[in-house]
Formats: sequence, structure tokens, C-alpha cells
Amino acid sequence: MLNGGLMRAIHTAALVFLVALLFITPQKGISAEATDYVEKARLDAEKARADAEKAMAEAEKAIAEAERAIADAERSKSKAKEEKAKAMEKMVSSHYFPDDISMTAPGSTTPAVFSHAKHTEREQLKCIECHPRVFIMKVGKNVVKAGQLTMSEMKKGKYCGNCHNGHKAFSVTEITSCKRCHSQKQ
Repeated sequence: MLNGGLMRAIHTAALVFLVALLFITPQKGISAEATDYVEKARLDAEKARADAEKAMAEAEKAIAEAERAIADAERSKSKAKEEKAKAMEKMVSSHYFPDDISMTAPGSTTPAVFSHAKHTEREQLKCIECHPRVFIMKVGKNVVKAGQLTMSEMKKGKYCGNCHNGHKAFSVTEITSCKRCHSQKQ
């Protein structure tokens, strides 16, 4: 009795022999059919390769166009930022400042008032010291969401607390400085 591995090898060899015999034997029906099948598969493969190459070329062209558009957009964005900075500096040098901003924290009755004029004229600060690093500017929009600009956030160094930390300017934690921002006038 032959072992299993030897039997499988014999069966595989016999199968290979039969397949080879089938394609080598000059039987017109089988050989022609096999030849047609192989030729069709080759043509299909060539068409698929040509389609893939065309798709690859189109994708590369689209990527190049997108990269050019991104570069153009970056240049436009940079130019717009420069123009905006110049316009802001022109506003400040002509002594035009946005209106004072009055903010009331949730649960508070005494608003804090921020004055652009005091910060830029008296303190000689430039707009870029706060915008957009500390406060993002959007014309006609309040970019700080309700409830975010709180004393606890400022004590962590956010918003006004970025400068009002006791080093650069009086600290938001100094109880004697409360009235400097939170006046009783409304």
C-alpha cells in the first residue's frame, strides 16, 4: 500500500500529464477552443492594461491641476492676509477702532468692557498681538461662543488672561483690579 503523500504526487503528475496531453494533442475542437480562450484572455488583459494606463495618466493630470490650484489659492490667501493686516494698521493709525466690546458672563450682572482704543493707543499694542493668535476675527461675528470667555478660562491663560497674567499686564486674579474691566456703568 502506498502512503498518502506518494499517492497525491502520483495523482498530481497524472493530472498534469492529462492536461498537457489535452492541449498538445492536435484535436481540432479542443485545441482551437483553448487557443481562442487564451487569445481572448490576452486581448482582455491588454485592454485592461491600456485602460489602467489611461486612468493613471488622467489621475496624474488631475493631481497636477489640483496642486496648481492649491498653490494659487495659497498665494491668494497670503496676499489677502497681507492686505488685511495693512488695512487694520491703517485703521489704527487713523485712530479708528472697533467699538468697545461689552461681555457678560453667564450668571453675572456686571459686564466686562474691552476697549480696542485703550489697548492700541495707551498700551501701544499692535493688532497682531491678539489677532488671530488669541482672538480670531470674523467681521460681524462673535467667534467666542457663549459661556467660553469666563474668568476660570482667563485664569488658565486663555483669552484676556493671555496677557493679563500679572507679568505682561495686571492679572485677572487680582481682586483689586476687577473694576478695571468690570465697571458698574452699563
